[in-house]
Amino acid sequence: MRTLTGPLQRLWGKRRDLGGERPGYVPKDRRELIVLVLLVVVAIGLFAIVGALTSLSDRPGLDPWKAWTWALTSGATALPCAFICMLAVRYASPTEWGWPRAIVLHALAALTYTLLHVAGFVVLRKIVYAAMGDSYGAGPLLDEFPYELRKDLLTYAANATLFWLAGEQQRRGRAIEPRPTFDIRDGARIIRVPVEDILAVSSAGNYVEFWLAEGRRPLMRATLAAIETELERFGFVRAHRSWLVNGARVTGLAPDGSGDWTIELGEVRAPLSRRFPEALARLKG
Repeated sequence: MRTLTGPLQRLWGKRRDLGGERPGYVPKDRRELIVLVLLVVVAIGLFAIVGALTSLSDRPGLDPWKAWTWALTSGATALPCAFICMLAVRYASPTEWGWPRAIVLHALAALTYTLLHVAGFVVLRKIVYAAMGDSYGAGPLLDEFPYELRKDLLTYAANATLFWLAGEQQRRGRAIEPRPTFDIRDGARIIRVPVEDILAVSSAGNYVEFWLAEGRRPLMRATLAAIETELERFGFVRAHRSWLVNGARVTGLAPDGSGDWTIELGEVRAPLSRRFPEALARLKG
């Protein structure tokens, strides 16, 4: 078995931890998600109109309601399936898994896409046909499914490509955005650090202590309340009367058994008091 481990690992690929650098597109807020859904709906609607008109043109004797039912039910079930492509691009990346595993994962995602799409439109068509006093026959599964699979593989590939391109554009946009910084006035010096590199801030008498990702802990003469006012817009949370934590850098939460918690920020530990339940709710997400 040991002699096979090396070749199989080289063939199968080794998973890489991409952290926050996953590929693909992700809506940055609810508004952008709504815009994305509307764009997908419009695109699917246009394809449905073209499909219905094509069916009516190819089959002169076809009842119009049947042509529109076929097109609209296919489009309606394609809407949620489109987001399978979005997730697959993000979580089945060759960069993360290696090409062999990525191909397998995308193949499974494409098969899932087709199964849900076909099952969805068959159910909807049966409902519409029954309402119209007719019955819908899906045809032999072994004949119809390969036909739908071929079409859906092309649709899956097109959607995945679009989500990947949108993600690359989004990532380039993030790359050119200036990283927010914070000036720590340590005595006569000013230490300018990226906000994302500040793990936590703790009270230290008349000073506050900054816990930086690189390990430094500079002091600044200020109150924790004043620092909270400046940093809360960057996602910092007051977790204790003496501690602020960077919500984006929390790697774990551990209960202490008395209602209090310990916040894990990599190697740094900070207390989370039960007197700050809103902080616990925010950090749990």
